[in-house]
Amino acid sequence: MMNAFTSGLVQPSSSFSPGQPISAPKNGRTRQSGTAWTRSGCLTCKKRRKACDKTKPSCNNCLKQGRTCEGYGSMWVEPLGPSAHVFSQRETPKRRRFTASSPPQLPSPAQSPSSDVWLETRSSPGTVDSLAWSTPSSPLEYQLVGTDDNSVHDAEGQSTDQSLGLPNPVAVIPRPQGFINHLSTHETHYLQYHMEQGSRLLANLESGDNPLRSLLIPMAMSSPLLMKAVCAVSALHLANRSQGFGAHTAAVNYYSGTLNGLRSALNKCPTEVFPDDALLAVGLLCKYEIVRGSIKQWVVHLNALQRLIVSRGGFASMDRAAAEFLRGLFVYAYNMAQISNRNCNTAIDVTVNSDIGVPKLDIYIGYTEEILKLCARIAELPSLKDDTLALRLSVATINESLLTWSHTSTPYIIPRGTSPATLTRLQLVAECFRDAGFVYLYSIMERIDRDHLNTTVTTPTPTPTTATPNNTINPQSLETLSLSAQDWLPLISTPKSLAVYRCLSRVETFPLDDHCEYSALTFPLFISGCESENIADREVVLRSLGKLQDNFGIGNVRRAKDLLGILWARRDADRDTEVAGIGNHRKVHWLDIVEELGWELILA
Repeated sequence: MMNAFTSGLVQPSSSFSPGQPISAPKNGRTRQSGTAWTRSGCLTCKKRRKACDKTKPSCNNCLKQGRTCEGYGSMWVEPLGPSAHVFSQRETPKRRRFTASSPPQLPSPAQSPSSDVWLETRSSPGTVDSLAWSTPSSPLEYQLVGTDDNSVHDAEGQSTDQSLGLPNPVAVIPRPQGFINHLSTHETHYLQYHMEQGSRLLANLESGDNPLRSLLIPMAMSSPLLMKAVCAVSALHLANRSQGFGAHTAAVNYYSGTLNGLRSALNKCPTEVFPDDALLAVGLLCKYEIVRGSIKQWVVHLNALQRLIVSRGGFASMDRAAAEFLRGLFVYAYNMAQISNRNCNTAIDVTVNSDIGVPKLDIYIGYTEEILKLCARIAELPSLKDDTLALRLSVATINESLLTWSHTSTPYIIPRGTSPATLTRLQLVAECFRDAGFVYLYSIMERIDRDHLNTTVTTPTPTPTTATPNNTINPQSLETLSLSAQDWLPLISTPKSLAVYRCLSRVETFPLDDHCEYSALTFPLFISGCESENIADREVVLRSLGKLQDNFGIGNVRRAKDLLGILWARRDADRDTEVAGIGNHRKVHWLDIVEELGWELILA
């Protein structure tokens, strides 16, 4: 059964291990002398029917021959908890002896492709961007159709220069410690990485009940489709943190395998319910694109997830644990998507009438759900620009909600194993989001105000003397033209400069280490950088985003830094020309840059 789902992947032989140096065969090789072969040796020696000296954790015979010792049993006999240290960096690894003909090599989960791996995959069917979801009117009519992947790659600007590495990339690349009978070596490898590293760093809340482990892993054991989706995210995250091309290649293959599996599930939709594991796989594809730093493909997966959940009958029709996980993922990604682009489908809110009881404190949204929804409302304010009364009322209401928000406003079930220190970090991050909400409100209103001023300059104002039977004065038009900063500034109680100062001052007190709660700070840092003209603030923002990029390996942090660099360069150039008296430019807004680039940016 598994072979059908892994036909597109590189299937290693039983003795192959990722990153293993390949030495030339020796003539006249004789059986190694030493300890006699026994059934209690390591897995590698038993497979090769060779002597094993039984040194733990890795036998010396394997190390001397440049092989990866697979250990003395299966790590899967007992569940791997979050406190396990399979990848511990505290112990110095034993040295391997190398010769001139066998130089040291970085471990890699798959053979490293050439530097133009992304160009090669574009010409192959079933690669990362060669397939996309179509979004017809009927939720059950989805098809995975081919697209012009050249244009997608050009637009996304995928670079093979990995800037998400750690000072010591070898430290994050594990060696497989055991096998499950139906899993390949590579699946075991990436599943193990996901268990100890990926599941912890790709959430915004760490607890003993992290569904990236407690939910996805058991389900993936019996679902080849979900296993491929988990391995795709795991391999990509490992590639981001290790600067390795082998993991990138594996991620592409697993991604393609997931799409193929979803085709089969979609073909069964007319007669069968779209299963929970397939819905989870779609959610992980969206997560994959965010980890990759995609500015295109995440949208189609998020929109597809939305429609599939609706066609399924909502979250209430799903397993409780799967529903809670997907609800948190969707609320987080959906509302963050509204903040920075308008191309995400907003026709249906799947969280409406999705009563699944008192919510559990979610690994993505934490205490920020209400603030995220307020930011999504702020993103809708430009639609009210022709109704100044409604616009002012909305601004005042949003301001009041931000002002009175508290992390205790909504009751939550605290996940098992969540420490008081973790909850404190979540509260501080949520306070940063509240400050970011004020800054974002100013940002959107200033853009509305700027565009309104440009309209009044180019459009003649109707006056009573110019009115005719065919040119009736609309009183609301006169009211609209009276919109100015003086109309809405008094409605916002917290000055923008104060909100930026509070947000960045709080961030500077954080260590921004690998406590995953800090990984949610991309949006507060980004919007503070966009709306501050202070050079010192820029330095804080760049330094902090750099730490997030290094510690958590999420690609959209790089996109945020790229956009800030473009924005600041444009503003500095405009300021220089104004000082020189060459021209008077309107202040470029960060959304102007997003639209010019054609990006569908998401800051989740």
